[in-house]
Amino acid sequence: MGKQLFRYSEANKEKFLESDNITFNDGSVVTPEEIWHYLTVEGPEKYPGTFEINLYQGNRASRDETLPTSLKTHYLGLTFSERMERAKDKGKSIAFIQGGQAVDPYTAADTIALRPFLVGQWYHGREHGNDINKSVLRRKQSKEKAFHDMSFEACQTGGYEHIQSGNLRVDVVAPYTVLRCSDVSYGVEAHRHGPNKEVKLFNVDYPLRYQASKPWAVEYFAQNLRRLVKTLDEVSGRKTTEDDLLKAIKLHNEGRRLGTELAELWWSADIPPTNSDDRLSLVSLANLDMHGDVQASLSVLKEARNIIAERVKNGVKGHAVTDNPKRIFILGSCVGINDSRSEDAGAIVVGKDDQWSHCSSLVEEEGDPFYNLAKATLEYPYEQSIEKRAEWTIEQIKKSRADGVIFIHNWGCNTQAAVARPILDVIKRETGIPTYIQERDLHGLQHEQEQNRVNAFIEML
Repeated sequence: MGKQLFRYSEANKEKFLESDNITFNDGSVVTPEEIWHYLTVEGPEKYPGTFEINLYQGNRASRDETLPTSLKTHYLGLTFSERMERAKDKGKSIAFIQGGQAVDPYTAADTIALRPFLVGQWYHGREHGNDINKSVLRRKQSKEKAFHDMSFEACQTGGYEHIQSGNLRVDVVAPYTVLRCSDVSYGVEAHRHGPNKEVKLFNVDYPLRYQASKPWAVEYFAQNLRRLVKTLDEVSGRKTTEDDLLKAIKLHNEGRRLGTELAELWWSADIPPTNSDDRLSLVSLANLDMHGDVQASLSVLKEARNIIAERVKNGVKGHAVTDNPKRIFILGSCVGINDSRSEDAGAIVVGKDDQWSHCSSLVEEEGDPFYNLAKATLEYPYEQSIEKRAEWTIEQIKKSRADGVIFIHNWGCNTQAAVARPILDVIKRETGIPTYIQERDLHGLQHEQEQNRVNAFIEML
């Protein structure tokens, strides 16, 4: 019996063709006609697993056919691997970084910064024709091999394996270390002792223990950012100036401001204007790096602002959202619930603290750009003390009018597992809303037991 695949309806084609082009970093443009062709002809053939309808990914994740943003983010995701290959063919530098950080200095140095998930997306996107089960198995096997080679189980190990085996043309491993996770610096050292000696390595040392208010810490981190840019320049052969960094900061601030505007607009609506998955895609776009092309993300984000504003004004309900859904706020690194199945159970995800922490942190545009970026990074709400992080999270929960909070941590994540309970204790004390902690399988498989617990929490709400 053949697997059932989602297909975009021809009835929605004409309206989509009226939407905007996507403009990329190199000045190239893709039209709605080209996007539609890829999503209806090339995409399903190359990546049938992404179009498959099943319990794992539901039958509607990123499938609001009347929302151009949904189709365009789907297109950017599907074409990610081939776009990275083209970028390398043209001599573009690519850096492997950590999640939880903005990428202004990498943009300034004309370098594509890829988080662990994106490195895996690049690698796995090079193999075509896989169904969802084969795709998940392939990702799991990559992680298992990396665990063995690193002798360490960590979220970012898949990226390690692809780089060290020479499967991907990554030029430099240069993350902000210790930012939100305990395994990043270990991972960089593992690269240092790995078989691929061609990859350049640099630790951007992030001061520990909540140093945001201390001038020495800001100066120290600013020096590290200067050394980072120098390292990136050694790879690319170019010379990045302070003015380049200032331009990058202004560009990313534009994305951060748009993201904040969209979030507050979305939260203001009595009727959710999108489903959970499409709401999250707006935050991903606002970070400008989640699709490997800053200008493409900004291009789609600008169009999204006008569309969401129109939906909110007219009271349009997001695709497949139930009436009066229970509003859930998610906490934790690199985690989430199955949006589609949770919506079937009567909920909607209204926010996540992870990407939102650095998206909502603007960088000053007057003065030394390295100092300003260092100061903003040290002030990320996600990286503060338990009390301060909880206070900021409570503000976001109130703005989003959440009915409940789920703190999810990956198995083995020492940092997030340790702070989950005290943070939720503060949130519970100050807001009175129900909270729940869930440990998640490190491979990211949506196990039935996990979904059963989420559904029970939704039912309780």
